[in-house]
Amino acid sequence: MITNRYIHPTIELCTKCQGEGIIIVYPAWDMLNQYGEAAECPTCEGSGRVVVSKKIEVTVSPFKNKII
Repeated sequence: MITNRYIHPTIELCTKCQGEGIIIVYPAWDMLNQYGEAAECPTCEGSGRVVVSKKIEVTVSPFKNKII
């Protein structure tokens, strides 16, 4: 028997910007990371939070104990 269970959407921190809402973009020639520019995070669109939906699938089967 397989049971599907859905969890309600939750609000979590954006993993790309760590909840800041901005990311620092460095030019390819800048090896010391001195000339970075702040840009809005494309994943969370600057809010620092994202809505996450999860689906959990649970399989339940009987235990059959074999006695030797």
